[in-house]
Amino acid sequence: MTVAKTLPIRFVLVRPGNALNMGAAARALSNFGFDDMVAVEPKDENWRLASASAIYASELLRRAPVMSLEEAIADCSVVIGTASDHNREVRQPRVTLPALAPWLRRKLKAGGKAAVLFGSETAGLNNEEVGLCSAILRIPTAPDAPSMNLGQAVAVIAYQLSRFKLEKAVTRSEDPLLEGRQAKDFTELALRAMERTGMNHHLSPAQKRLKFRSGLMRWSMTRADASFLSGLLKRLMGEG
Repeated sequence: MTVAKTLPIRFVLVRPGNALNMGAAARALSNFGFDDMVAVEPKDENWRLASASAIYASELLRRAPVMSLEEAIADCSVVIGTASDHNREVRQPRVTLPALAPWLRRKLKAGGKAAVLFGSETAGLNNEEVGLCSAILRIPTAPDAPSMNLGQAVAVIAYQLSRFKLEKAVTRSEDPLLEGRQAKDFTELALRAMERTGMNHHLSPAQKRLKFRSGLMRWSMTRADASFLSGLLKRLMGEG
């Protein structure tokens, strides 16, 4: 059985600009046994045909879906963003590459799927996209060369995950974490509650959404907890 059949990991390429990099990423995933890749707003409309570097991965590249980021993480309970240390400070927990597998073991103890987000080659993930993440993954690099090529970054992370055989540590003995679609619904409910009570009235709707969703992902809330709190908010607002 390949790693892809047992590891619940989705690799999400957000706004990739170079078709060759997408092909290299697909090839790396095939090298290490992963078969779940998603493209979000690829810049090259012909990327499936132009990715000549996808040796061993033509089938993966052919069937990789194009969807929005919200759709890509809708069924994921853990979302990990990749970023280098040199360009910004983030509020999410930081996970280094050597610590990734043990961290995921804890987060996925009750089951579920994880998504790893890779930003565009030129700008990386923007603040809104980072706000959807449970944590930020750092790949240790030299200070004078902090960022990596997209295909290389995917390869390094896929290799690291394939080594640890994460699937053997995943059980279903605890409540699973909420998934992306539930997080989105809970966020919209919270925004309605804030609007009705006048809370954070000095913030724009977009700022409120980013602030709440970012916090929600850091809290590692379970689906049961989110369902309970959603019911409570609806009852308080007379919607339940």
